[in-house]
Amino acid sequence: MKIAIIGAGSGYMPGVIRGVLHRAADLAGTELACHDIDAAHLEVMTRLATRMFAARGADVPVSVHHDLKSAVSGADFVFTTFRPGGLEARHLDESIPLAHGVVGQETAGPGGFLMALRSVPVLLEVAEHAGDAWIVNYTNPTNIVTDAVTRHTGARVIGLCDQNIGDTEMWAELLDLPFDRLEADWTGLNHATWCERLRLDGRELDLPRLLDDLEIPGGGATPWRDPARMAELAKALGFLPNSYAKYYFFHDEVVAELRAKGTTRAQDIQAMLPAYYDQVTAESFRDDPDPSRERGGGEHGEFAVDVICAVARDEGRRMIVNTRNNGAIASLDPDAIVEVPAIVGRSGPVPLTMGELPRPVRGLTRAIHEYERLAADAAVTGSRRTALQALMAHPFVRSKHTAEKILDEGLAAHRAHLPQFG
Repeated sequence: MKIAIIGAGSGYMPGVIRGVLHRAADLAGTELACHDIDAAHLEVMTRLATRMFAARGADVPVSVHHDLKSAVSGADFVFTTFRPGGLEARHLDESIPLAHGVVGQETAGPGGFLMALRSVPVLLEVAEHAGDAWIVNYTNPTNIVTDAVTRHTGARVIGLCDQNIGDTEMWAELLDLPFDRLEADWTGLNHATWCERLRLDGRELDLPRLLDDLEIPGGGATPWRDPARMAELAKALGFLPNSYAKYYFFHDEVVAELRAKGTTRAQDIQAMLPAYYDQVTAESFRDDPDPSRERGGGEHGEFAVDVICAVARDEGRRMIVNTRNNGAIASLDPDAIVEVPAIVGRSGPVPLTMGELPRPVRGLTRAIHEYERLAADAAVTGSRRTALQALMAHPFVRSKHTAEKILDEGLAAHRAHLPQFG
């Protein structure tokens, strides 16, 4: 096979390499065609991949491509994992909404919207060259990107996010259950999923009872999964929320915390990246490299590689992915892109029937879906009216004038990455 990796100079690439090594026997003879617009980082990461594969006896040849079309041409799979505009653009995504009293986040709300406007045109270009290849997309916001590619091209695409794995780990710890024996039915939209059914060794657990007995951990807010707030929310709902639910149900408190923090997450990452790339560069010259596991350098790539292998080898494996609804969630349009358990094999993901969304979050999830549909259309067409409608539809944004200010500032700040807006 040939797997094209678009964004191969990313700091996440060591995790992708480890993911390939995890399935090296199944991928023997597979070419990794690596592309990135940052030639220096691409050189480091492809050298690292070549040496890590050689040291571990993996038969996975690596090729370097500075042209997108040559990387994608003839590929069986196209793995997309890039950030248009880099961390400088992410800082704008996070800071512009925050200045107007709205959570600034790279995938949810107006911050995710601005990233979608930059990501979708690149994915459409990838789809143009992909032919019959499966696009396996990690580029955020994955639900909007997957929707745009699905409805506006003929390409085959699977949207990925491994957050459900981390959230299940968090809930296993909070509920004092063994993570490796749990199976959770996360269902909804990317970063807006909910779990009413949790199984241990195949036996469904009495989740409301478990939550009644759950003690809310101390320590207050944390910058990431926020287990105290998640436990508080789960006890109120009677089922498990995705950790991004804090942005919806504790919006104003989170805004105050983000403002008090003084730096965006993008700035925090930018501060540590030079040392990270220095370490990875040094390792890339070693005979048996062991690069840093920070910034997704650990097992981040395993999920994507497992999806690719599930399709290529027709494994019929149960995985949680972003794909067309096709009736899996009765509360959403049949052509909505949803994040649900699916059986993944040669024909791609076949979503499992999940029924209705939980009533307490049904309206919220539908609102997010309508926003995502508008956001995808705005990103494809460059329509300012549709873009404004998308922002006005998002639950974070409570004022037309706020939506207009964020849109005007966002379009101006990202002008170089928004060719569709003219």
